[in-house]
Amino acid sequence: MLRFFRSNKITVIFVILLTGILTWLHALSEPANVPPEKYGTFMYLVFKGWFADSPGWYTWCGMIMFLLTVLLLVSVNNRFHLIEKNSYLPALCYVLLIGGIYEIHLFNPAIIATILLVISFEILAKSFESDRLSYAYFVAPIFISIATFFYQYIYVYMLVVWMAIALYRPGYWREWVFSILGFMLPLFFAFSWFFLVDDDYKRLGVFFNEIFSLERMTPSISFSSFAFILLCMTIGVFALWRLFQYIVSKKIIFRNRLYILILIVVVTISLMIIVPDMFPQAWYLLAFPMSFIISNYLATTKSLRWGAVLLWILFAAVAAVHVYRVI
Repeated sequence: MLRFFRSNKITVIFVILLTGILTWLHALSEPANVPPEKYGTFMYLVFKGWFADSPGWYTWCGMIMFLLTVLLLVSVNNRFHLIEKNSYLPALCYVLLIGGIYEIHLFNPAIIATILLVISFEILAKSFESDRLSYAYFVAPIFISIATFFYQYIYVYMLVVWMAIALYRPGYWREWVFSILGFMLPLFFAFSWFFLVDDDYKRLGVFFNEIFSLERMTPSISFSSFAFILLCMTIGVFALWRLFQYIVSKKIIFRNRLYILILIVVVTISLMIIVPDMFPQAWYLLAFPMSFIISNYLATTKSLRWGAVLLWILFAAVAAVHVYRVI
């Protein structure tokens, strides 16, 4: 099986997309789950209002955006070759990581935030192709800022941008200024709308409360999903350890891009610890870098047997979660 998914045949991506749809069938065949009232910021609440009369669209829209994320990961890998061999393994790993947690199979702001985070990463990864002054550090924070319009706490990913400038860039002070201006620009337009167009200046305070308040919903997750997450984290730690073993021998540009993914992992896990109510929806954010870390091991391991065993374990774990739920 690993040999099949290691290839870059077009049939592989169709199998991956079909697998993703199968993991969402339970959500499509049941009454739609609706996120709690105090969840997401103002733009997400606008979308949520559109679905008020047709709650079934929560699931359909969530699945469509999930599949779009899968295709976006394929595009990112094809462009930057974040695993040594060209394949669809990152998309497969993402489908499996998300497929095993059925509680998050609905439209929620974490899906939108993940798409914007992937786009931000793509922009940052492009900046490493040149040592000249890069406007990527103006554009990437714009997408992070827009993500805060949908999901709380995403502004914390500005730490990834600043660490990228500090650790992997030549040291242009203007890139620091660009990053701050880029993050503030969407906020400026949003505040202008609230204050001038919508004539609702009180909305400014509500928006700040939505972003910075730590009082949110109570996390809810089943035992089977929690066990699945522990399994995935164990596999992720093992794959990360193997990644560090060979990454030092690779080109600087390749290393820097993988280091950014690792920084995203660190920031996301730290957020989950500090703000537990991000869990389990924030698993979308964490699954993005983890899919590349795990797929790196699957693509480079010399032991096809052990790689296939790991892949079978992931498939079996996803199936077990859904069977356990039905029983």
